[in-house]
Amino acid sequence: MHRLLPAITLALAVALSLLPAATLAAKPERETDSYTDRFHDDFIFDMCGIDTWTTVTERWTLKTWPDGSQTFHTRRTFVPDDPRIPIEKGAGTGFFAPDGSSHVTGKPLQLFDRDGGILLLGTGMVRFDAEGNVLVAHGHDEALSADLAEFYCP
Repeated sequence: MHRLLPAITLALAVALSLLPAATLAAKPERETDSYTDRFHDDFIFDMCGIDTWTTVTERWTLKTWPDGSQTFHTRRTFVPDDPRIPIEKGAGTGFFAPDGSSHVTGKPLQLFDRDGGILLLGTGMVRFDAEGNVLVAHGHDEALSADLAEFYCP
């Protein structure tokens, strides 16, 4: 058994010396940011005819993997100055393959009444081919077919 110890030690040392290189090669390049911005809300003005300013807060992370694929995660909140307009939140993760196909999961749209109740909810998962055509869609997608003015405008 003592004769195997040098061979085992050498094999273990070689394996451990290769492990960091393999581990580092598989890690993605990571970018992250967060910001708060205030802007004149043309979306609300065009839809509702209400002149208001909105504050948006967003946090995001983009990971680019060695094979060229990417993962993008974001969370954002829009709070209009006009208290008649609902607060909009959204969060989602997009997965983008090197061939151009992608899928997105999460809650891209939630509208909250100023009293805290949910007015509109969009959740689920959508898969797209490389040309951007929807292949599969699962979830609660009333926001896709709704007249958004009914939810945003007082």
